[in-house]
Amino acid sequence: MTVQELDNMLVAFYELTGKKPKYIFLDEIQNVKDYGSWFRKRIDAKVYLTGSTSSLTPKRIAEELRGRSINFEVFPLSFKEFLSFLNVKVNPKLALYTEEKGKILSLLREYLQYGSYPAVVLEKDTNLKKMLLRSYFDSVVVRDLGEKYGENFATYIVSNYASPMTYNRVYKYLKSLGYSISKEKVIEMFKRGEETYFLFQVEIYDKSETKRKVNPKKVYIIDTGYRIALGYEFSISKAMENAVFLQLRREGKDVYYWKERGEQSGAEVDFVVSKDFEAKEIIQVTYSEDRVDERKIKAIRKAEKELKPEKVTLITWNYYGKINGYDAVPLWYWLLSM
Repeated sequence: MTVQELDNMLVAFYELTGKKPKYIFLDEIQNVKDYGSWFRKRIDAKVYLTGSTSSLTPKRIAEELRGRSINFEVFPLSFKEFLSFLNVKVNPKLALYTEEKGKILSLLREYLQYGSYPAVVLEKDTNLKKMLLRSYFDSVVVRDLGEKYGENFATYIVSNYASPMTYNRVYKYLKSLGYSISKEKVIEMFKRGEETYFLFQVEIYDKSETKRKVNPKKVYIIDTGYRIALGYEFSISKAMENAVFLQLRREGKDVYYWKERGEQSGAEVDFVVSKDFEAKEIIQVTYSEDRVDERKIKAIRKAEKELKPEKVTLITWNYYGKINGYDAVPLWYWLLSM
């Protein structure tokens, strides 16, 4: 398409209504060459643009529209939205003490296992859910990543998400498959994965930018359903952690992870929520109930001593109360209360 065809669209609108448009909604706008100059010169309406993430990243939009734009991140469904799609209404505080909690836990497990793309959520047949997810993976993720090794790269990320990851580790994996690839290309693949909203990298919490860059990053993915769609065993603990990350990201929080200094296998805390590099909250996620692995508790204590956060939260599968003096809340309650 060309900008001339966008002009024809306006002519048709005038012909039909006799008015200028107040709002214009255009999908796949990246297929129109030089669309940015057209909007800058001709339009005084509010314009909403959507399109393929590989060609319509925030950076590219800013370049095209010269700062005359606001970017909105639209994620797959939150747990609240997931329940609303299924016409399930929940009062979190009441549900803590009623049998309704069992139904919520069942739905939460489904949410984590099959992910939260709207069409997948509305599909009742589990095999068709998997087929939909696989088609998204092939037609969106792999296509956006491009390159002959894009599928193997994406598959590796899905099979190892919610874990610390180094570029060198992924480089060695792709080399072991026989690909001729450089470490620079691997770094570029991670960058492309972030630009296309397939993966997210979380840095270690440290005020030194150099240390944040050289330490391994934890990697999360846009939808936990990809794991089962690709034939991997479902990991509820990893899915829980990923769900917490995505919710923090939806809320616009600055998120890091914490690891004990100078220890190769030292204590680790899943999330540090920061503002201007002041720790506001530390969050530890566990599938445990009223008892939590002592290593996780020790990690919280060490992180608390070092970071002095305003709040410490333990997110469990289904325990609400105190564990070793720390506030513990079920994941479903936390997600519905955000």
